[in-house]
Amino acid sequence: MRRSVMSKGAALLAATTALGLAAAPAFAAPPDYSAIAQATGTAVSVTLAGSGTDSDAYTSRIDYTGTRDNTGSNRPLVTALGGQDFLSAGTLAQDATTAVRNGVGTSAACAGLAGDGATLVSAGDGTCLRGGETLSLGVGSLDFSKLTVVQSGLFQGVDSQIETALAPYQKQLTQALSDGLTQVVDALGDPALHLDLGAVQSHCTADGRTVSGASNLANVGAWVNIPTVGRVDLVKLPVNPAPNTHVVTDLSGVVDALAKPLKQNLGSTLPNALDNIPGLGDALAPLLSPADSGFTQLTRTLEQNVLDQLSSQLAPLQDNLLDITLNKQQRGAGSIKVTALDLAVLPVARQFVDGDALHLTVGTSSCGPNRAVSARPTTPQTAKPAARAPEHVPTVVTAGYADASDADSPMTAGRAALFGLLVLVAGGAGLTAYRRARR
Repeated sequence: MRRSVMSKGAALLAATTALGLAAAPAFAAPPDYSAIAQATGTAVSVTLAGSGTDSDAYTSRIDYTGTRDNTGSNRPLVTALGGQDFLSAGTLAQDATTAVRNGVGTSAACAGLAGDGATLVSAGDGTCLRGGETLSLGVGSLDFSKLTVVQSGLFQGVDSQIETALAPYQKQLTQALSDGLTQVVDALGDPALHLDLGAVQSHCTADGRTVSGASNLANVGAWVNIPTVGRVDLVKLPVNPAPNTHVVTDLSGVVDALAKPLKQNLGSTLPNALDNIPGLGDALAPLLSPADSGFTQLTRTLEQNVLDQLSSQLAPLQDNLLDITLNKQQRGAGSIKVTALDLAVLPVARQFVDGDALHLTVGTSSCGPNRAVSARPTTPQTAKPAARAPEHVPTVVTAGYADASDADSPMTAGRAALFGLLVLVAGGAGLTAYRRARR
């Protein structure tokens, strides 16, 4: 008999414990009120001398109620890039869209820049732009006036006796060569640095499981216009670049364009300098025998030394004039950000660039993170609960409370107190039965 009562008491205590656990989901974390899906498109961002402006991103978000919130403009004008005159023509495109499909948030975005006459396409169709003329943007000019002839190393490779004879005239000879270099640089002027842009754009998509993105560039390249030579291409960019493609500028054409007229100039400058510097001819005469061959060899050596000096001075320009990344992609947990073109005129090259350093990004699209739809509450998180009439305290707990985590049957403060009371009463009853059985 005692064991039976003890068993019944234990069973009652277990039942009340189970009942309390059944109500526990009502105390779980509230539903997630953040965006189900989000996407952003930014056509252009320009920074000049540390002062930046952009086309004001267009963003789309959709929340747990299915309400879509769009901010910014998906039909921006170039005039939106106020406060700068670097970019004054062309068609800007930026668009984004979000939706919920099969209970999962999805998003798509596209952005870019094209020449006048381009046709805009909505996000979700892949690219944002079709057609359009090619824009040619001036991103600076190369200033070669800072190139100099350096005395040290000027006589490298010259016969030691000739070098000794030349030493007293080194300053005069260096000045004569510098004058010849100045004539060449003046003839070249300030070669303009240009950037050609056809249609440059990116696009992305994302859902709760996968993300993807790509970039397309049509008729894009960088080049220099040298007055005495013409157009010299620095780089021709691919149409469909792989993710994070870094482009190295090829300045060999510019170096050749500079070296050719300089070499021609030195061909006349050096003989004139050697002939016109008082006392130099007499110092060299005993050492240059036969005179013609010795003089020619000396001229070629000095000429090559000057060209080597200028090549070393141009090396930073060759390596650091432009820093270009195509189809730049940054991936996170369920998100992706794609920039079609990221270009910078680097500070290292500013000694050769007339104007402020430039940083330009074209076509930045962002998608995600997105997520699945959770249970929708009947009352927004920020709303105050409506006043409720006094509830009749039930004497029997129905099985419906096992679903208290459902958004349509929230666990109110009154119900929570009721459950707690029932658990305490039932637990006390079980304990009392147990004590009686022990007597």
